[in-house]
This record gives sequence, C-alpha cells and structure tokens, in this order.
Amino acid sequence: MPEQAPVLFVTRYYWPELIGSAPFSTDIAEWLAAHGRPTTVATALPHYPHDEVFPAYRDGRCRNETVCGVDVLRLGVGPPRATSAMARMANEAEFLLRGLFDLARGRLRRHDVVLALCPSILSVALGVAARRRGGVCVAIVHDIQSGLAEKLGMVGGGRTAGAMRACERAILNRTDLVAVLSAEMKDQLRGIGVTVPIEVIPLWVDTDQIQAAPAVARSSVKVLYSGNLGRKQGLGQVVALARELAERRVDIEIVLRGNGNQAGDLLEQIRKHRLTNIQLAELQPNEALGAALAAGDIHLVPQRPDAAAFAVPSKVFNIMAVGRPFVATALPDSVLWRLQRQSGAFLCVPPNDAPSFAEAVIRLADDSRLRQELGRRGREFVEAHYAKPRILGQLMDRLDAVVAAK
Repeated sequence: MPEQAPVLFVTRYYWPELIGSAPFSTDIAEWLAAHGRPTTVATALPHYPHDEVFPAYRDGRCRNETVCGVDVLRLGVGPPRATSAMARMANEAEFLLRGLFDLARGRLRRHDVVLALCPSILSVALGVAARRRGGVCVAIVHDIQSGLAEKLGMVGGGRTAGAMRACERAILNRTDLVAVLSAEMKDQLRGIGVTVPIEVIPLWVDTDQIQAAPAVARSSVKVLYSGNLGRKQGLGQVVALARELAERRVDIEIVLRGNGNQAGDLLEQIRKHRLTNIQLAELQPNEALGAALAAGDIHLVPQRPDAAAFAVPSKVFNIMAVGRPFVATALPDSVLWRLQRQSGAFLCVPPNDAPSFAEAVIRLADDSRLRQELGRRGREFVEAHYAKPRILGQLMDRLDAVVAAK
C-alpha cells in the first residue's frame, strides 16, 4: 500500500460497544491509524448488545468524532426495532441506504482502499459502493449470516435462506479479498459460490493489555460465562449444566455475565427450575476485561453445533490470555475441538450432553493444579500464535499485497 494511503473501514459495530465485533473493529482501525494510514470508520450509533442507543449518542450528538487518531462517522442508525430476523434485515438495509445517501451528498467519501466487516453483508455492500474505480475492497467475515440465520431457526430453509446466500455470493464476489476466521468458514463460502480469493486470518488477543492473573483464593469454585446472551451461544446448555450440578455439587457457583436478547428466557428457565446455583450479572467495562475474566476459576464456552461452522467464539483467546481454563461444548473435528488438541489448554465435551459437561467442570473444580496447568498452556499458546501484532500484521500484509496487485 502506498505510504499514507487513506483507508475507509465500514462496520456496524465499533467503540464504545464492549463485546461482539466492536473491539476487533476498533483494534483494526486504531492499528491502521497507528501505522501511518489515515483511517475513517463509517459505523452505526453504538447500542450492542442493548436495544437502545448509548445515552451520549442520542439526539444527534457525537455523529462525527476522532478517537485514538481514527475519524469516526456515524450514519444515524441504531438497533433494530424488534428482535425478529425481518426487523434485523430492515435495520441493516437502513444502514446501507443511509450510507449511500451520505456518499451521494459527500459526507462519506469514496476511497481507494476500503475494508468492510460482516456482519452485516450489507455493510460489505456499502464498502463496495464506497470503493473508487480502480480501488480495492476487502471483506472481513466474522459471521456467515445466511448459515447462522438458517441453522438458528431465524429464517426458513427455503426462499429466504436462498435469497440470503445469493446476496452474500453477489456482494462478496465484488470484493477483491475475503478474510475469514477459520477453514470451515472458507469452505462454507466456497459452497455458496464465492469465487474471489479467501484467506484465513483468525481473531487475536491483546496480550499486552490482558495479562495472566493469579488464581483467586475462595472457599467455593466460581464458574463463569461472559459475553453475549444470544441464540448462537447455546446457553440452554448452561442451564442444563446448572441443573446437573445442583444434584451433585452445590458448592459450584455459575455466573452468566452479559446482555442480549436471550437474557429474559434464561432468567425464566432459572426460575422455572428453581435453580440457586446460577445467576445473571452485568458485563464489566472494557478496561476491566482482564480482571473480569480472571474473576472466574473456570469458564464456559457453550456452542450450538448447528452454528459452529458459521462463527468462531472470540472469547476463547481472551480467556486463555488471563490464564484460565474453560470447558467448551463442540463436535469432534470442529474449530474448537482442533484448537483444544493444538493448545492443550481446555476441555471439550459433546454439545447438549449435560452429564459430560458437568463431569468436565467437576474435574477442573477438584484439581487446582490441572486448572493452573491448563491456564499456563493457554497463555503461552495465545502469546505464540494469536497475539495482536502477529495477526493484525498478517492482515495488513494481505491488504498491502492486494493493493499492490491492482
């Protein structure tokens, strides 16, 4: 890439949102700016995972700001008006239309170099539209929306899912490069007809900001889930785990910390089964992420098997970075199962198998030395393979190569 070449980054999710894609989007933009690339981010009004815009951004405030050297332009779109798939699609279409309007009136300028993050695929469409003639557009795919929506039952398996796949195929094939998180995601995109170059560039962890932490001295064992309380997380498995542990180990406490559209359903299940060994709590501020994760003795990473090929749980790298073990539910030969074999830093059990889930948690609860050993392996593994400079350097190298090939 030519020195000082301006970059436009289109993403629905950005700082000050705390979870999901926003921290990764923020890392990318700030890394670009810090390495001499003037960077503009076109994004939505911050809200995720809540259903209303953050107070500081209401009433037309903070639509243009500069944060850590990045110019942030907000398009005036907040959260969907409902939780249905149609409401979400309408919201994403509104983001695209507002972006096109801002392009037409000159508030948003076309660039020679454009990055665009999916979700949503319509953000990638805006990125393609914002690419100057002869420029490049790179799509960074963190979720394959058509697969997730179909497997999670958000849309039917017929015309709607087919239309989503056709939309993804048409838009991604107009980009110059697609970056995905795993080989499984690459295979899925090839399967729907994406023919442009696809590179596997995994998620990363800021090993400077998130440090390994010593174990917390306490009389009981704290088991923690931290993150979005949404459909693709498969959190019904955690309630089933709590029911199993309530019969066997009342000394093990489970905390579900996060926000999301499944919080109400989870609370209803907990009350229905009269569970006292599991509770819901709020997310911690971003600057306390390391300390918040270190507060758990054991972490949980449940995953719905039908959605595993379409998304990768980002939290696993941060958990390993603080030196904590976790138990994941995953199918053999899935991304997480292979990561377990590579790192030796956590335990995997089959999904929707509460007795096996409980056995793994009890095994870690009863063996502090094993917890410490797995935590040590996890920290060493992310430092060696998933540190932020390594992965973002790889992404920038690929971007430079695509630009140079034009």
